[in-house]
Amino acid sequence: MTGTLLLCALGLSALQVRGDPEGETHVVGSLDRGKGWYGRLPGLPGDERFKRVYVKNATLYHDDDTEVALWGVNLQSAMSGEFGRYRRILNTWMEFDAKQWKAITDRSFDEIQTMGCDVIRIHLCPADLSDADGNLVANEWLDMVDYTMAECRKRGIYVTFALFNHWGGIVNGSPFDNKHSKWAWMVVPEMIAAGETYIRQFVNRKNPYDSHRPYKNNPAWIIAELMNEPVFPTKKPASSECPKGVKAYEAWRSEKGKPDTADTWRAFRYEAMKAYINRMDRLLYEEKVPAVPCWNLYWSKGPKHQGWEGYNAAADSTIPVVSFSTYPGQDHSRQSQSLHDRNYLPYLEQSYQKPDFQGWLRQDRFRKHKARIVYEYETWHNQSTYMYPAMAKYFRAQGAQIATMWTYNMSGEGTYMGKDRSHNLSLITTPRKAASFLVAREVFLKTPRYTAYSTTEKDADRFGNAALSLPRDLSAYGDEDVFVHTGTVDSGFIAIPEAPTRIIGYGSSPLVEYEGRGLYFLEAVRRDGALTATWTLKVLPHAEFTGAERPKRPKWGDPVPIQVTVDHETALPMKLRLPGLGRACSAFRLENGNKTPVPAKVTGGALALTVKPGEYLIERQPGGK
Repeated sequence: MTGTLLLCALGLSALQVRGDPEGETHVVGSLDRGKGWYGRLPGLPGDERFKRVYVKNATLYHDDDTEVALWGVNLQSAMSGEFGRYRRILNTWMEFDAKQWKAITDRSFDEIQTMGCDVIRIHLCPADLSDADGNLVANEWLDMVDYTMAECRKRGIYVTFALFNHWGGIVNGSPFDNKHSKWAWMVVPEMIAAGETYIRQFVNRKNPYDSHRPYKNNPAWIIAELMNEPVFPTKKPASSECPKGVKAYEAWRSEKGKPDTADTWRAFRYEAMKAYINRMDRLLYEEKVPAVPCWNLYWSKGPKHQGWEGYNAAADSTIPVVSFSTYPGQDHSRQSQSLHDRNYLPYLEQSYQKPDFQGWLRQDRFRKHKARIVYEYETWHNQSTYMYPAMAKYFRAQGAQIATMWTYNMSGEGTYMGKDRSHNLSLITTPRKAASFLVAREVFLKTPRYTAYSTTEKDADRFGNAALSLPRDLSAYGDEDVFVHTGTVDSGFIAIPEAPTRIIGYGSSPLVEYEGRGLYFLEAVRRDGALTATWTLKVLPHAEFTGAERPKRPKWGDPVPIQVTVDHETALPMKLRLPGLGRACSAFRLENGNKTPVPAKVTGGALALTVKPGEYLIERQPGGK
């Protein structure tokens, strides 16, 4: 069966099929999208900070024809499962309070913006937001989607949505909760119909925090990932495990006249996934959603765990973007939950080279036809600081244009998370790892795509303006504009830029001497586009892992074990060797709108002052040299 008949058998009507001049057929959808295909959209003040995105020649472009390159995190403020996790980690029975949760969300946004994030990925759980038929339900979690999406537009942060996931779920009777298998969502007719209703209502929802503009018209939303990790059994499950799904398989098999064999099940998996992808791609096209559709293709070694059918289906589908994740150390988490000293650079090399790891991304059917993004990544039970930059280099080697770490700790959560937690990133409580994230950002944004992945040493690497080392547990990036480092560093490790306009560090360097245990941010002030002899300084709190590593989980009501002590008060000396300051300088602490002088003295070519966490202004005195 070929052409239109086959497409119809896969659940697509003849109206969704179009012939081209050469007599071939294709599903109308992403193949018909181009720059501005959705027409002219009414704008609002603030929209000018965003650029729409489209795909051409397997590459994501902004509508000004510049290549997309965005670095960020998953941020799950709009998911009940994240709130439940927050409560478990803090060991509290706190009831959901929208005002309190929004304040936590706001602080989280402040933190990730300090870390340079310009994109977030949001998991959506339809069981939080919709009923048994897929109709949206007006509740606190739909309100949090509204709020988070509007906050992204307000702050200039792009959004990628994973439209389907089943973590959590609070709406009774939803077919999209943890009780139902994801593969059933793709094959059971009533579940497909409910999913379509949910998507249509979601993309057209008028956001009360965004001048009642439909979601699809918010310029912050650029990627519509259809489903998070669409796991589909590699073998036919027992009917008792998923009766509706097995029934759909048997109906398909009967219609095809095929025997019940392993080969038949594999054919069903391929055709079902391809049909679902094309169908949802078509739906987004019909609804004129500017966000680019994307299909999720799992983690490294996915073909070994999930088989090749999902990869073949995605390659043969109309979807223009695929997403992948990488979790070095995931295989070792059962052996040990302290992986800080393990070398995962060879793992990235294997992932790049081997087709059944993630070498499939280099195949022509993907490289030439599908743009790619990283939906999740993490260093996994690992607070070392060499991995994020290595992963950023790897992602660019695979052609990725967007990368979002899983998952940023909601503000305050990290204080209760031990050093060996599988996912643990916080600006405040994991400062060295946050610095590593910032090094990786520079690597990701400034490394050309498809630069072949290799390292200069087995456990270290020097490339471009970056350096990383497992033995030294150190990484750094430096160019004429920015210098970032994750620990005390010298010119033997990396070339220190002479006059950077931004310095982000932990520990000391030839430019800054500091023994604090938090990050500091120095930035030269510009006026009318020109540099001045004035610098801003932001010193973050001291943070240190002090609690027991992975303590036994307390019972509800027991005292919460503090894993990270956070010190906002201790003042320590700092010496600055900043370009343009000269011998006569003044320093001020900025607090509550007040500008208070701080004793500062130039000695030995360095400005010496004592700082405690907070914000400061440093400037050359008039006439000073």
